[in-house]
Parts: sequence; C-alpha cells; structure tokens
Amino acid sequence: MAGTTEIGAENVYDFLKRFATDISLADLKLVSNRHQGGDSLTFYYRNDSLLKVPRRNDSRTGLLKEVKLLEYLNTQRLPFVVARPIFAHEKGLYAMFSRINGTSLPIEALEGFTPEELESFGKSVGAFLSFLHNHKFPVEVLDTIPRADDPFEVAIREAGRQLAFIEKHTVEVKTKVWTETLESLRESLDQRWAVVHCDLQINHLLFVQGNLGQLAIIDFADTLMHDPAVDLSEFAIEMYSDLSPDGIAAKKIVDAVLKHYQTNDPAIEAKIEFGLLLFAISRVYQEAMKLIRS
Repeated sequence: MAGTTEIGAENVYDFLKRFATDISLADLKLVSNRHQGGDSLTFYYRNDSLLKVPRRNDSRTGLLKEVKLLEYLNTQRLPFVVARPIFAHEKGLYAMFSRINGTSLPIEALEGFTPEELESFGKSVGAFLSFLHNHKFPVEVLDTIPRADDPFEVAIREAGRQLAFIEKHTVEVKTKVWTETLESLRESLDQRWAVVHCDLQINHLLFVQGNLGQLAIIDFADTLMHDPAVDLSEFAIEMYSDLSPDGIAAKKIVDAVLKHYQTNDPAIEAKIEFGLLLFAISRVYQEAMKLIRS
C-alpha cells in the first residue's frame, strides 16, 4: 500500500493504522473539502495539529520539500505566519504540522472589502510574496525545490501550438487578437528564477483570528523554482475567474497586492497579462479538444 496504492478517504485509516502506529485515529477529523488539496488528505489532529497524508507516491517528495521549507521559514523573522512541522515520516508517508488559528475567506467576500480592508489584504499578500520571491534561501533548502519544466520559452511554444489547433478546429473563436497579444508580450518574458509557491489560491491564505493584517500561508508542497510572476498570475486568474465578470473587483484586488509587492522586474505586469492570456487560450483549447473527441 505504501508504494503503489492511491490513498483516499476509504483506505486512509487502514494506511495510518499500518504505518503511523503512534497516531491516535480517534483524534483525527478530516478537514472539509474546501481545504483539501488534490495531492494530500488533511486532518485536524486533536486541538492543535494537522496531519497531511499524500495520496500518491509521487506526492511524498512534495511533502518532504514542504517540511524542509517550513522548518527553515520558522527560523526567520517573517511578515506572515506559516505552520511549524512537528514530525515527518522519513519517506514522506505523512507529516504533522502545528495548526494555525486562522480562517480563509470565501472569495465573494473580497468584493465587499472596504478601502481599508482592501489595503490590509493587499499589504499582507504583497509582503508574503515579496519575502518569498526575494529571500536568499540556503542551498540545503534550494536543493529540495525542483526547477519548473515550463519556463516562458516553453510556455510560448505551447501557447502557439494551442492557438494553431484552435484556429484549425473551430470557427467561432478568432485567434488573431490572441496571437498578436502573444507576440507583443514575447520580448518582455525574460525568465527569472526564484522560490515560487505555485498554488496561491484564496483557500491557502488564512487570516489569523480574522485579522486581514495577519496573514498565514499554507500548502507549500507545489513550491518550485520559477519566475515570480507565476504566483501573481495564478492569483490574478482566480480573481478574474471567480469574481464579477466585469473584472472591476478583480483588478482592484490584484492592484492592491501589486502596490505592496517589491520587485525590480519592469515586466511584472506584462508577465501577469501573459499568464491570463495562457489561461484563456488553454480553456478554449480544452473545450475544442472535448468537441473533437465527442
């Protein structure tokens, strides 16, 4: 079971009974689906801890990476809060972390922010990203974080391939504007490398005791070396996808984060635009693929 079987809600207790004999199964409570990542099952353990169990063998490396990164971050003076690793199985079968006294916001709550709340939110998220992207991590931490296999050069080629497919197989979608935008952004996409969270969704932003000025970040298992704009692009994609369709609220929130984000990259906004463009192209490409297969 430890090597090949995927772990799910139906077999996780048998798995833990076999491999985590020191954990009291009666004290576990599965975290709600809203906070369940795709790669791990997460449990509350007693009143002060969280237990993460990777679903698959290839997710265990990510858990060990997360443990190593959080161990280091807990030695630093941070403008944000992270969990403290308590212990981890040497092969990444499971790990225990301290439980953060914080809650995430339903994304629709962001549209109701007052100017003061928007400022606090932007300052908190901007401070976290500034630290993560600019901090000089030690070699022993960096050695656990792989380099992304989709730098801008690769992403541009893939976008071009998808655009050609869409142009060939659909008549409803006109790709000319997307192609022209892609070409106009190309010169701005110089690849930079930094530690990037790579899963910066609203569910992974917790506010300590509901205070927008005290941000806690969770779920670092997907962390990679990549361009810092990747985190900002993913955040912007969620805002523009899930908030009001006119994009007004999304732009206010993204701008609030950028206001407090420290970078010397003059192309950061162009790179975010590129991320949004990739998302739009990919979504239409997937729809076209489904139509052809059906």
